[in-house]
This record gives sequence, structure tokens and C-alpha cells, in this order.
Amino acid sequence: MKQKILLLDDEASLIKWLSYALEQKGYSVFATTDTKDAIAEIKKERFDLIISDVRMPGIDGFEFLKTVRAIQPRIPFIFITAYGSMDSAINALRDRASDYILKPFSIDELDVRVRANISRPEQGPVKIIGTSRCMKVVLNMLDKIAVTDSTVLLLGESGTGKELFAREIHHRSKRAKCNFVTLSCAALPETLLESELFGYKKGAFTGASGDKDGLFKVADRGTFFLDEIGDAPLAIQVKILRLLEEREIVPLGSTKPSRVDVRLIAATNKDLAEELKRGRFREDLYYRLNVIPVVLPPLRQRRDDVPALAEFFLRQICEREDLGERKLLKDSMDMLQRYDWPGNVRELRHVIERAAILSDSYHIKTEHLGLPKIKAKSLTELQEDEIRRVVKECDGNITRAAKILGVARATLYRRLKQTNKRKK
Repeated sequence: MKQKILLLDDEASLIKWLSYALEQKGYSVFATTDTKDAIAEIKKERFDLIISDVRMPGIDGFEFLKTVRAIQPRIPFIFITAYGSMDSAINALRDRASDYILKPFSIDELDVRVRANISRPEQGPVKIIGTSRCMKVVLNMLDKIAVTDSTVLLLGESGTGKELFAREIHHRSKRAKCNFVTLSCAALPETLLESELFGYKKGAFTGASGDKDGLFKVADRGTFFLDEIGDAPLAIQVKILRLLEEREIVPLGSTKPSRVDVRLIAATNKDLAEELKRGRFREDLYYRLNVIPVVLPPLRQRRDDVPALAEFFLRQICEREDLGERKLLKDSMDMLQRYDWPGNVRELRHVIERAAILSDSYHIKTEHLGLPKIKAKSLTELQEDEIRRVVKECDGNITRAAKILGVARATLYRRLKQTNKRKK
């Protein structure tokens, strides 16, 4: 089902243009120049986002916002305000608007704001941000596997959000009301790792003065996220295999197995197939874990998601640290999108946190980011590279390529024409 946006502005030509652009992005849009019509629609229809101009004849945007908040208190609300009217923008945020965008703006800029603020379907606290093509594939897999009890193996570079993905699987599953337990195999030495995972009986080793349940027992009827499983010692791997095959564990110092009902989600940034060849990973466990492998893409392969992620982290950090409002300048956002992010989403969050705390002004400039100055392609060049790649993958089928890119065929034809002109 398409997400619904209500658009209010007294300029008929502007809302006609914005409506068309947002519909091309896949949204359902109700657009009007009449505030009374907008309020009536909000009373009878549930929207995922409202976009409104600040200055309008009759009731202005601030009064409209107060009325909206009385009807739907939590609906995201973006103000459109004239360029340079910073007082209006700041007042809008104080009046509980979610965001603002300054005129003149491009559709791409508006799309970033929409993606960062739009409501998600009511399925709990969704935290995964991503509308790029590769993330849509991953999120589509999440929808399918969350409702099952199958073992999942999350693969990908460090910092790509494997634990976040595992938590979301748990949250959407039938086990959501039970425990979500996590442990990294790389965090503990072998003897301690075994006792933490499987528990122990009194007298199992020096200092074991009583029985203790392991974390697998704590996760009974819930979900266990075992991170860095590629670092698990072979002895531990044997016991994990027994858990998966027999649904039972044997605590240290005991010969009596204990039944547990746990869904296992494992993760690693290692190449397990290579570890298997080198004798560092058991073949039987590898195939038992590899029931549903999910590869989380590095951030450099999903640059379109950087603006929404950056905006989300910035709001989160400013709220946590009570910093007031901070906004990334366009040059800063461009720099974030051009950077390759070897540390992935984790590195992006740290960069935004540092910039928000060190900046002593409302706007975050490029120097606040602390990123190296790189010689890189412009955003236009990066977008053109992506267009050419998708068209090539579709064997020149413009209709299919346009669908993947989320644009109209006419728009894609125009972009290809502009790209070819620049190449000559």
C-alpha cells in the first residue's frame, strides 16, 4: 500500500508540480490550496506525512499545524518556507513541526526530507532506514523471513547493522514478546564463552559455587543473536550444532541435556566458505547455519540512503544531548554522499555525533565533519553512473530500468540524453 502525503500550498502551480513529482516517487498525494479542505481530509483520512507552506492567506501554516496536532498528534509535518526566513523555520520547529525545507528546493532535496520523516506502517519501532535499490531487496527478505522460525546467517562488513537487522527480525516474529539475547563470539575467551552460552553446574570449575543458566536458556522461546560466529572455537561450534539439530544444550559439569526453544540468528564479517577450507569452521555447522543467508550491503553501495541516515542520526543525537536543532548544509550532505565509508553506517553515526557536538552553530558545515578532502565524482556523476549501470543490467530495457530506478520513463529518457551530451 502506498504511503499517503497531504500537500497544502496556496500556489496551484507549485502543488501540481510537487504532486506529480511525489507520485513518481511512489506516494499517494492529496493536494489542495484550501486549508479547510485539508483539515476536512485529515479528519476522515489517515496520512503518513503532511507538507505545508508557512505563509498562506487566511489561516497560516502555524495555525494549521496546531489544528493538525489536535486531530493527529504524531503525524510527521514538514514546512515549506521562503529561502532566508530562518526565523520562520526555527519557529516551525518550536511549534512541533518535524522538519522544514527552504525555497527554492529541488525534488531530490524534498525526497530526502520526506524519506527522513515519513511515518512507517504501524508494526512497532522500525529503525532500519533504507530506500535504495539494494536495501529494498534486503528489507523484502526481512519481511519474508521474520514470520518463520528458520535460522538466519547475516553476512557483511563490520558496521553494516547486522545486530539492528537481527533485532528487527525478532521484533516482527512470533517470538517478539520473549527475550532477544545477544553475544559476540569474539568478545570472550573459549572457556568463558562456553559457560556464558551453555551455563554450568555447581562445582563444574573453580569458583562455580552454584548452578547458572546460560544465555541460550535465558533466550528460551525467544531469539538469540550470535555475532562473530566465524570466531567461535571448534569445540563451541560442536555444541552450537547440537543446539540447532537437537534443540538441546548440556551445561558445563552436567551430562543431562536441557531442552531449549531458541531461534538462532548468526552473523559474521568473515568468509565462512574460506574458513571452512582452512579447517577453522565445521562444514556441518556451515550448512546448518546457511539456511537463509542475507548479505547486508556496505554504505558505499547505498549512497542514496546517506542523507536519510544522516538526518536521523542528527535528530537522535541532538535530542539525546539536548543540543537544540542542527541542520546539515548542502555542501556537508554532498560530502557525506561522496565519502566511501569504510566503517559503514557505524562510522557515519560517529561522524554525525562528533559534528553535532563540536559545531557551535545551527548549521553543520563541511569542516565540522572531520572527513578527509577527497577527489571524487560529483553527485550528478554518481547518479549518472548508477543510471548507466541499471540500464545496462536491464539490457537497454528503459521501461524496466525506470521501474527499478523509481522514475518515469520520460524522466529516464531525459536523463540519458543529458548524460550522453556530457560524455561527448
